[in-house]
Amino acid sequence: MTTSAAAAFDTDAPALREFDRLTAQALLKAMPSAAVVLDAAGTLIAHNVPAVDLLQTHVLAVVGKPIEGPFRIMAERARRMTGGDAPASFEHAVGNSWYHIVTYPVRAREDGPALQIIAAADISPQKHAEFEIRESEARLEEATRIAQLGTYKLQWDTEAVQWSPHMYVIHGLSPDTFPATPESYLELVHPEDRELYEGYRRNQFEGKALHGAEYRIVRKGAVRWLRLDGRVLFDADGEPYASFGTCQDITEGKQREQELKNLLRRNAILYEALDASPIGVAVVTTEGPRPEVFYVNAEFERLTGYKTYSLAKRSFAALQAEDDRGEWENVFRALATSSGGSFELKCLRRDGTSFLANLQVAPVRDHPGRDATVFVFNIRDITEDRQRAELLLQSQKMEALGQLSGGVAHEINNLLQPVLALSELGQDLIDSDPAKVRKYFEVIASSGRKARDVVRQVLTFARRDVPQLAAYPIAVLVSDAINLLHSGLSPGTRLNVTIDADGAHAVVNPTQVSQVVLNLVKNAADAMHGAGTVDVALMLADLDQAAAAALSLQPGRWITLRVIDRGCGMDTYTLSRVFEPFFTTKLAGKGTGLGLSVAYSIVMGWGGLLKLESEVDKGTTAMVYIPAASAP
Repeated sequence: MTTSAAAAFDTDAPALREFDRLTAQALLKAMPSAAVVLDAAGTLIAHNVPAVDLLQTHVLAVVGKPIEGPFRIMAERARRMTGGDAPASFEHAVGNSWYHIVTYPVRAREDGPALQIIAAADISPQKHAEFEIRESEARLEEATRIAQLGTYKLQWDTEAVQWSPHMYVIHGLSPDTFPATPESYLELVHPEDRELYEGYRRNQFEGKALHGAEYRIVRKGAVRWLRLDGRVLFDADGEPYASFGTCQDITEGKQREQELKNLLRRNAILYEALDASPIGVAVVTTEGPRPEVFYVNAEFERLTGYKTYSLAKRSFAALQAEDDRGEWENVFRALATSSGGSFELKCLRRDGTSFLANLQVAPVRDHPGRDATVFVFNIRDITEDRQRAELLLQSQKMEALGQLSGGVAHEINNLLQPVLALSELGQDLIDSDPAKVRKYFEVIASSGRKARDVVRQVLTFARRDVPQLAAYPIAVLVSDAINLLHSGLSPGTRLNVTIDADGAHAVVNPTQVSQVVLNLVKNAADAMHGAGTVDVALMLADLDQAAAAALSLQPGRWITLRVIDRGCGMDTYTLSRVFEPFFTTKLAGKGTGLGLSVAYSIVMGWGGLLKLESEVDKGTTAMVYIPAASAP
C-alpha cells in the first residue's frame, strides 16, 4: 500500500476492520467518480482521489471525522429519500458544477456495521448543454409568441404532427381536446382552400420547402388567414426525414392589405373623377414659406396652361393678374386665416392671356379647430357666363318692358289729352283771356314734363349700361318705380303703398331699384292670379345686435322694403330654390325664372339682403334690407 493510500484508509478504524481493505481500496480507486465511504454515524472512513476537491479540505484533516461540505448534504438528501437502507440516485449542484449522485449501503457481512458509499459523477458539460437547449427552446417559444408564430414538425414516415403551444393559440384550440393529425386539421381548413392546403401538405411529404403558403381556416365561426413557411430536416446521415416550419396568423395583415387596395382603388377613381370634372381643381398647401400647388386636374391645365410641376416651381401667384391685385389679396388673406370663400377675379394663362374666373377656396382641416394647411381651389371660366347673364338680364328687362308697354302707353295718352285739348282752347283765348291761356300753358308744361319722365324711366330701364351706384333718395326711386308699374298691373290688382323713408339715402342704381320693385310686385300679383291687394311698404329700421345677427347683417340703420301678397304661397322645397336662375313654377311662356334671381343678385350687390317668408295658401312676404347711406 502506498503512502497516499495509507492516508486514505485509517487502518485502526473499528468499522474498517470489518471491511475488506483491499476490496474497498480497489473499489474506490477503480471508480472514475468522486466517492467516499461513511459509517452509520456519518464519519468519513475512506475516499478516492477524485473526491479530494469535493471534500474542500486536506485529506488527513477529515478522515475519521464526521463528513462535512457537499458530501454531507448529499448523504442527508439520500437518507431523506430512502431512509439510508436503499440505494438512491439524484442530481446535485455544487457551485457551478452538476453531479449525478448514487448512494448505496454496504455491509461486509450481515451482522457487520452498515457503511454508505456516495459516488458523485461530474455531469456539468451534459447539464450545461441541456440548460442551453432548454433556454434556446424557451427563447424560441417566447420569440414565436411575440411574433405570433407557431411552429410544427411533420414526421414523414409516421405522419406524426408536433405543435408548439402557440399553434394551439393561433387556431383557438386546446391540446387536451384537439388531436393534431393531418386528418383532423383538414377539418379546420376553409372548404374553398382544402384542395390548396392538400397540395401544400403533399409538397412537404415529398421533401419540398414552403415559402409564403397562404390559406384560410374557420375558427369559431370566423375566417382567419394563415401563412406557412417550412423547410426539410435531415438526419445525421444527411437523409431527409421530416419537415419543420412556422405558422403565422396574417388576418390583420390581409385586412390591411385589402384596405390598402381599396384605398388605392378609391384614390385612382378619385383622380379619374377629378380629371373628368368640368371644373378646374387644384390642391394647394401652405406648409412652406409660400403657397405651393401639388396637384391640378386636367380641366385646370386646360384653363390655365399650367401643369402641376410648372406651378410647383412658380407658385400659385403665377395666375395673379397685375390689374386685379385687390381681389387676389383677398384670396391670399383667406389662405392665411384658414378660411374659405368665393372670388371673382382675373386669371393669367401661361401664354399671357387672361380670363374672368370664379375661384372657390375650401380649407381642408385634419382636426376641428386646427388651422388648415391644405386648400382645395375650384376654378371656372365665367367669361361666357357673364356675357350670357348680361344678355339674359337685358332680355328679361325687355320682356318686362313689353309687359309694361300697355300701361306706359295709357299713361302717356292720359298726359297727352290735356296737352292737345288745352292747346286748341288756348288758341281761341289768346287775345280775350291771357291769364287763362297762361294757366293752360302751365298744365301743358306739367303734362309734358310728366310724359318726359315716363319716357326717361322707360329708356333708363331698357338701357344696357353697366349699373353705376351712387347715393340716391330711396323714397323717390321707389315711388317712380311704382308709378311706372301701376298702370301695367291687371285691373283686379290693387296696390296699398306706404312710404315712410323721406330723406333716407341708399347707394343704389335707379334702374336696378325699378327692376327689384317690378319683379317683387309682379310676382306678388301673379301669386294672387291678378286679383287682390299687394302691400308695399318702404320704411327705416334700426337693427340692434340681436336682430342684425339673426339676419347675418351689421347692426345699424337699414332701409326696409316689404312686399306682401295673400296668394298661393310656396312650400319648403320651392322656397329653397326660388333664387335659382331659370327656376319657375309658372306655366311655360309665362315667366323666365330670372326675376327673383336677378333681384337677389342686385340686392346682394348693394350689400343688402333679400329674404322671403311664405306659407302655402296664405301668401308670401318679401323683405329687402338696404344699408342706409348719408346724403350725397
